[in-house]
Amino acid sequence: MKGMPSSGAESRRRGVWIFLILLTGFGISCSRKETGAQNLSAYDRWSAVGELTAARSLALMKNADASPQEGNLVVLTNAGYAEIDGESTQGALDGAAAATGATRGRNTLAEIHSGPWAPLWFAVYDRSSGYCAYTEINPSEAAEMVRRQEPPSPGIVSKAELERIDADYIQRHAAEFSSKFGVEIFGGNEFRIITIANAIAAGAPPYVVRALEFHDHYCPGVTSGILTALYVKNHFPPGENGYFVHSLEPWCKEDALLVLLNATPGKKSYAVYYPSDADKSRRAPEAKDASTIIYRRSERTKEWEGLILAFEWAEVPCPKTDDGIIDKLCADLWYLQRLEQYDDFVTVLERFQLPGGLSPEDWARPGIDPLKQLGLAR
Repeated sequence: MKGMPSSGAESRRRGVWIFLILLTGFGISCSRKETGAQNLSAYDRWSAVGELTAARSLALMKNADASPQEGNLVVLTNAGYAEIDGESTQGALDGAAAATGATRGRNTLAEIHSGPWAPLWFAVYDRSSGYCAYTEINPSEAAEMVRRQEPPSPGIVSKAELERIDADYIQRHAAEFSSKFGVEIFGGNEFRIITIANAIAAGAPPYVVRALEFHDHYCPGVTSGILTALYVKNHFPPGENGYFVHSLEPWCKEDALLVLLNATPGKKSYAVYYPSDADKSRRAPEAKDASTIIYRRSERTKEWEGLILAFEWAEVPCPKTDDGIIDKLCADLWYLQRLEQYDDFVTVLERFQLPGGLSPEDWARPGIDPLKQLGLAR
């Protein structure tokens, strides 16, 4: 394929039958029976799907006069989360990686969180041209492939679209994109694909990508959690067994804190308090913006200490449009350039120590307002 290294994807084919499938995708007739590859393992089936969709994506780019190169390609997919007839699609990750050169280690293969019932989709983004090819799998064709335990046919791809989505291009063509994305050209995944692909292209560190994958899109809300986590890690090192996080005002930040601070409800280290308007009205003026409490336990004294934090939103210099994707993408990239400036956005409202014998769980129980316990609420 034009622009692809001669020793790239082709050398990683895992059998003649995969090669025949890919050729079929470009119009060469080849029946399922002719491939001679029945009773394939789930891994081989889905690996072939990943290669087939990647080949289709690269062909779309070639037809648009783009020259996709392995080092410039980013792959986003919900493979591994989406399931077909209860079967894992995780093997598709390897197939897509083999055909594009995108990998976890290079921070160019992003596994986007989704429900197992969601359609299986792939997006291949070329950082050089700004083009993104989107493919979606036909669930009935995929289910038939699973039942027959055979290679995928080209008909398994039910949707294949190509759009240019680099941030500069989108912002210059805001009006056009506002109408175009209203018709779901990427199967309703426009927001997550555009924001995460552009973040990776802009050099988002691996820890940021991990948070975006879990949250399933990039928005200023999850950015606030990333910046809060960076502040905590640098100014409040973890104690014994890490951190306990107690959210006083939950929003998208929670997903970043879960991932970056390794604090989860299942490990009994994350609690969420949903304050009512009445609850918030009882807060002291100095605590009205309190959003999160971070606790750590001293290995020496075994006592718990905490920080009450607030996040201060910036006046982001982004043009105002009628399209939420464009506005949020601009803000995302603005914050992304300021990850090391977490001190500008996170404020400590109070530093305290829990009374002896108490743990964060005691203040996270129903009916207990930790701010009231600290004299910061009536």
